[in-house]
Amino acid sequence: MDGQLCADCHIEKTKEFMLAQQRAVEAPDTCANCGKEILSAEDRNKPKWQWDMASGLFLCHPCYLKKDAEHGKKMNSCAACGGKLALIFYHPKPSWKIQGNLCRKCWDAHNSRGM
Repeated sequence: MDGQLCADCHIEKTKEFMLAQQRAVEAPDTCANCGKEILSAEDRNKPKWQWDMASGLFLCHPCYLKKDAEHGKKMNSCAACGGKLALIFYHPKPSWKIQGNLCRKCWDAHNSRGM
């Protein structure tokens, strides 16, 4: 099959798509993190692309602030010692199973242990 549809199938697929879009508009938005229903436009926040969340999700204001703080800490602090990262930081090896970045001292310590 080369991916083309007959006229009848195309119309059916278009109807399905339009109905799904209409249901999505009618359904109230919920926070992707806590599940709370989002009622106001000010409380409806889209996640930043750096957070690796699926598109089309929304976060309530408290969850958005919490996620932003977590991401800032992850990017600006050493995952092992919690110290502030300098201009040059190090990515842990996958075998170390560490989430985040490391300072030079912690990277050297993990590397010397041969983990």
